[in-house]
Amino acid sequence: MVIPMPDRLKEWFVPASGPIHMRAIIGLTFYPYTLMVSSLVFFGGFFSHDIHIFRSVYLFITFVICLGISAHCFDSSLKNSPGPWASYIPRKGMIITGFVSLVAGLSFSFYFAFFVVHFLIVAGAVEIFFVFAYNLELFGGFFHNNISLAFSTGSMPVVSGYLIQGGSNLIVILIMIATGYSLLQIQIQASRPYRSLIRGELIDGTKLAKYYEKILKSVVIFSILLAVLVIVANSVL
Repeated sequence: MVIPMPDRLKEWFVPASGPIHMRAIIGLTFYPYTLMVSSLVFFGGFFSHDIHIFRSVYLFITFVICLGISAHCFDSSLKNSPGPWASYIPRKGMIITGFVSLVAGLSFSFYFAFFVVHFLIVAGAVEIFFVFAYNLELFGGFFHNNISLAFSTGSMPVVSGYLIQGGSNLIVILIMIATGYSLLQIQIQASRPYRSLIRGELIDGTKLAKYYEKILKSVVIFSILLAVLVIVANSVL
């Protein structure tokens, strides 16, 4: 059974005019959020001894392409629960674009992963796993949840940004995982009621309060973890 998705062409980041397919392609990338999570690689690199800015730039491009294009193409290509752009872009085209963009995106960090920072191979393998497991709902959709989304789009960009600069302190990595995760939970919890409201859906007051409660908790946790991360980084790096 195909589950219809609401029209997302009215999202604030989608052009209000122009060819409908072009607008859908732009919307497919969710570019404000893609740029946000991809920019976390610079945050992670900040805590390294020596900062090689071009390494971060290449990794940034990798995440922009792999998450912004590839992951979203796979997400909208599902047969049983197609994403919001499936009505405008052919499924076969999205699948092909998903694989091509994944390979293209990874090529920007290939050299650093295989010849400079081998730990980046592990981080890349984890991220690729979630690109498929989350967006294609593999393993019965077990990984298609907020926890996986926050980890793969929050924790991994920060950690990868740290690793590509040569960082290897385990304590810093663990705190980065928690910090990136908390930041993305803020975005995720804020987006849920937002999407319901712009669709004109009624939200139970208790349920809405829970969303705000999670956002507030995530802000508190993120702030504390960020402070701890700065202290630890300055004491061990």
